[in-house]
Amino acid sequence: MGVQMEELTWATVIEANGMIVAEMLAERLKAANIPAQAIQESVGSTFAFTGGPLGTVYVRVPVQYLDEARELLDVEEPADEDDIVVCPECESDIELDDTEWEQGWFVCPVCNTRVSLDDLF
Repeated sequence: MGVQMEELTWATVIEANGMIVAEMLAERLKAANIPAQAIQESVGSTFAFTGGPLGTVYVRVPVQYLDEARELLDVEEPADEDDIVVCPECESDIELDDTEWEQGWFVCPVCNTRVSLDDLF
């Protein structure tokens, strides 16, 4: 009887511009005992693109290591689209935290305008 390998679900920790940078980040994770891989879109690697969208390389880890890997590489979690509002004064995208949602208003960090959430919806 063979040992059954558990199917891993991989998640992207960070996108890097170029394979060398991605490989260095993946090695840093591996040194911390986090399985990691650097993956580039096949067309990008075929034509050796190093810049632009086709030069993007994804550093990936099994999903259960994602938080630990983000912490190690000091990567912020992507903003939750539901937490982003647009300031009516300067039209900047603002990510609100739980306190701002609860109090029902926020002060725009760009133009310093106090905005009521009731005015936005």
